[in-house]
Amino acid sequence: MSHSATKVRRAVAVLALTVTAAVLAGCGAASSPSTGAAPNADRAAAAEGVSPDVNLDQCGKPARTVKHDLGTTTISGSPAKVVALEYSFVDALVAVGMSPVGVADDGQPERIIPALRDKVGEYKSVGLRATPNIQVITALKPDLIVADSGRHKAIYAQLSKIAPTIAFASLNGNYQQVLDSEMSTAIALDKCDEMKTRLTEHAKVMADLKAKAPADESRTALFVRASDKGFTGFPAKAYTPGVLEVIGIRSPLPDDSGEASVSLTLETLVATKPDVMFIAPNEGPTLRDTWAKSPLWREIPAVKNNTTFDVDPNEWSRSRGLIAAEVVAQEAVELLYGK
Repeated sequence: MSHSATKVRRAVAVLALTVTAAVLAGCGAASSPSTGAAPNADRAAAAEGVSPDVNLDQCGKPARTVKHDLGTTTISGSPAKVVALEYSFVDALVAVGMSPVGVADDGQPERIIPALRDKVGEYKSVGLRATPNIQVITALKPDLIVADSGRHKAIYAQLSKIAPTIAFASLNGNYQQVLDSEMSTAIALDKCDEMKTRLTEHAKVMADLKAKAPADESRTALFVRASDKGFTGFPAKAYTPGVLEVIGIRSPLPDDSGEASVSLTLETLVATKPDVMFIAPNEGPTLRDTWAKSPLWREIPAVKNNTTFDVDPNEWSRSRGLIAAEVVAQEAVELLYGK
């Protein structure tokens, strides 16, 4: 897995550099900075892939009111010291050329994926993503905090007393919500132009990867997290299946429950009939090891066809950013269709 993952990361790095060069060449002269004298109509120009309800009209204003899941927050000037309470928000900072001063990294810095790690630089761990350390965050004296609207709703008022705080769905957010939250974070940072360029680059990377998939691809691919006690599947609206759908690979799970994930039994898994399974296992033995001894396991099309693939949980599940999406899409294409 490690050798394959290294190849994937190198491929993504080369692809990203190539696309960046193409984007810059296509743009010609550098665009006006967001704080310049461009008219409001230009400031509110669409960002590729972003929903219409992201308030792009705030781009470039000295004081910007940002809409987020827990309300609106006004940020003045250009924040320099930012605390990110989820990995996808670290991605948003890196996307506009910034580094966080604090990250809720669960005390495990290795969970920041290699494609991001070298760009993040030195930071202070603020503890667990689920329960970040308020005292440590306060001591950092941030200009902005980016929080998860689900996990951190209960402490949002506390965080807002420390610094302006914006909150978006990351843990249970889908791919579209990631695009929107990255752009909204850029508005807060006064980095609209940088993020628009990055989103254009991202769309090109994903379109190029989709072009490598056969036009008649009809197989379904199930993404699952495997632990010693559970086998958790993710429906089409979840983040990773959303990434896979962009490159033409559909989830076999129905998407009518509204749930971000589904706990699977072996019988349910057999009935779901995935043609492909991407499995992100926890360390140590998992429930999959037990199920593999059952005749039912061998009835699953993905098992019959030898199209089950183990993938990195940090890259495929925890990160949920633009770079992670590109890594996931690149690896899926290589595993399914070759180099």
